[in-house]
Amino acid sequence: MPGPLLVAVIEQTTLQGFHAAILLVTGHAMLELILVALLVLGLRAVLERPAVRGAIGVVGGAALVWMGQDMLRSVGEISLTLNGSGAGAPAGRAYGWPMLLFMGAAVCAANPYFTGWWATVGAGQLAHMAPRTPGEYMAFYLGHESADFAWYAVVGLIIVTGRRWLTDGMYRGLILVCAVLILALGLGFFYKGWVSIVRRGKAA
Repeated sequence: MPGPLLVAVIEQTTLQGFHAAILLVTGHAMLELILVALLVLGLRAVLERPAVRGAIGVVGGAALVWMGQDMLRSVGEISLTLNGSGAGAPAGRAYGWPMLLFMGAAVCAANPYFTGWWATVGAGQLAHMAPRTPGEYMAFYLGHESADFAWYAVVGLIIVTGRRWLTDGMYRGLILVCAVLILALGLGFFYKGWVSIVRRGKAA
């Protein structure tokens, strides 16, 4: 499912290279390691509460809207330039490795579908496997993360090889599409979160 992490991978890999994709997914994996541990300790019951899901939607949606409008404002300023070796090197708002790790975790934490998936499908997979030892839990986690790394590695490679033919206009168009996607996701998350909170208030 296209989402904030995919947009972040496309943007940052275009800006600074394949390593950005790996760092973003590593941040995502660090968050999921914590989440799996918390699910084992009973977090699923908390995540299934309408108030919690609603709050995640409102806060996460607002964060994504801010990210989308920031991307829209910077579209006209970014461009692809050539470095001294003649290879394509994009110039724009690139982040260092600590921020990429944080971003990989943050864009997922702000995504209500991420927590919703782990509260239902992810927890259901764990229940089906019924792991009992730390090694079995680690096998589940590593299998899940291997799929994530494989997918985003493919995306990163496609973006990196695209530098040979990606023009300024195409690059700006790509960022514009990503910004609109982020805004749409953010507004959708915010609306659904707000509705969930309002319905709970009326029920109470």
